[in-house]
Amino acid sequence: ITMTTCIGRDTLMGHLCTTREHDASGRRGPHRASPRRSPGRSSLVVRPSATRTDARAMDSRAVGRRVVVVVVVVDRERRRRRRRREQRRRRGRERRRCVSSSSARENGGVDDDGSDGVARERGCAWRRTAETFYRVESAQARDAAVACVRAWTRARDGAVGVTALDATAASGARAVRYAAGVPGLRSVACNDVNERVREALEENLDAHVRSRGVEATTTFADARRLFAEKWLEGELYDVVDVDGFGSANFTDDALRVVRYGGLFYATATDGRALCGQNAERCATAFGNAVVAPSRPSVNETALRVFIGDVVRRGAALKLDVSPVFSLFHPHGPVFRVMFRVDKGGGARSRYDAHDVDDGASTRVGFVGYCDACGNTEIIKQPLIDVFGHNKTVEDANGERSSLMCSTCARRGESGERSARLAVSGPLWIGSLHDRATVEAMRDEADALGWLRDDDEDASPRVKGQLSLRDLLDAFRAEADPALSRSPHYFRTDELGRKGRAKRVPPRNVLITALRNEGFAAARSHLDPRGLKTNASASQVVACANRACDALDELEGRA
Repeated sequence: ITMTTCIGRDTLMGHLCTTREHDASGRRGPHRASPRRSPGRSSLVVRPSATRTDARAMDSRAVGRRVVVVVVVVDRERRRRRRRREQRRRRGRERRRCVSSSSARENGGVDDDGSDGVARERGCAWRRTAETFYRVESAQARDAAVACVRAWTRARDGAVGVTALDATAASGARAVRYAAGVPGLRSVACNDVNERVREALEENLDAHVRSRGVEATTTFADARRLFAEKWLEGELYDVVDVDGFGSANFTDDALRVVRYGGLFYATATDGRALCGQNAERCATAFGNAVVAPSRPSVNETALRVFIGDVVRRGAALKLDVSPVFSLFHPHGPVFRVMFRVDKGGGARSRYDAHDVDDGASTRVGFVGYCDACGNTEIIKQPLIDVFGHNKTVEDANGERSSLMCSTCARRGESGERSARLAVSGPLWIGSLHDRATVEAMRDEADALGWLRDDDEDASPRVKGQLSLRDLLDAFRAEADPALSRSPHYFRTDELGRKGRAKRVPPRNVLITALRNEGFAAARSHLDPRGLKTNASASQVVACANRACDALDELEGRA
């Protein structure tokens, strides 16, 4: 007889604590404690129902007509934790159900459990069904897209005849928003791989797109097939929006159908790969990139890896691709970037990861994080070899050595193992946003009344998200030219670790203190505790200590 639980063998053998003897007739023999019982586990209970057959992890033996069966014991504390998790999930579902029921009464039937209803954003209401994927958390990304396309249209003297393609339409939410918010929109093409969304999609297009005089067409095919057909037909679009899932961003195919000077709105939701938790998937899906996981600014590193991959794919097609704005949302997580696509093939491409002499013009490269001092720097040496997350270079003598933190090297600490750089890349090391476009986006949102606190048509607020006003302000601050070569941010809670800072002041106080000392500083939209600055880690720590001392003097605690 062979039995085991669903846990691994090592864990299983560490938890075996009880054996019971059964004879051939099924009568249970005397109960005795096993010598393998783990010390201090007095709260163990028998869970025979948690067993399954597995010949590799069973310690059973036949003794004459009697068979010794090992009964696996499960820790009661583990069951208690599992019960608490289920209770939290149940309370969360009930809370969301209450919120969705309340919004359904206000919005005419929105229900976030995936059933039929009506979704409402910025005064637009459209039908949604269980088949049409809709995420209320992405409403802010649609706000940013509409503001960007409006600014792009205005920059072309109010150009009319704008064409858009939504390759993953679902309910047609993006088409509805573009038709309602973009003046001069001539046509929008909607595609979805699921033909079961046809009824809801056609209904929404009739009610909110065609009724505004905008031509709308629908197709139901794989997005790659659609892009190939459009490219072969020579049909190009001013705006191409692809809200893909996981790491399937369709970049190679989508860029082929974007008109020169047009916009490409790309998406990635594979947070595990982009944040370095799935190194194999990150390498295969994002241009053989590596990401040092679990570092303070890993969210920005992941976003830059995604941007760098799109820029690389565009360069392969002889296109000059650059980010207009870059958005990260923790739900999912979701990485959304609006790109401008221009004709490439000039003397210098934005994808130039090997330009060591002229570092100021390099847009794609590698960054390294030092666990010893917390500093992040752009790597300027040519890369020779890769060992996990540590890359090596050849010195003047032809000997290989791990990349070391330049700050720690000046202090004479380069020989320490902890001072080795954890390298990530290739990634985008330029600015995340185009400042002129971001300022124009803010003006457009303000003109539409979207920045008012009393906006009745505002998109639903989501816990953990910035307001649209704060988001656009963060974009503008992050687009500071002085921060264009700072591809990272500091977390305020990390500054106090390892004795780096005696005490960390509030983020806004620290930003003001850094600006008063001549550094560029801004909040990061990627992390609620994120701080972007061109100061080094040691300079930020010193400034934080001085700011805390000044606060103590003001409050009479010095």
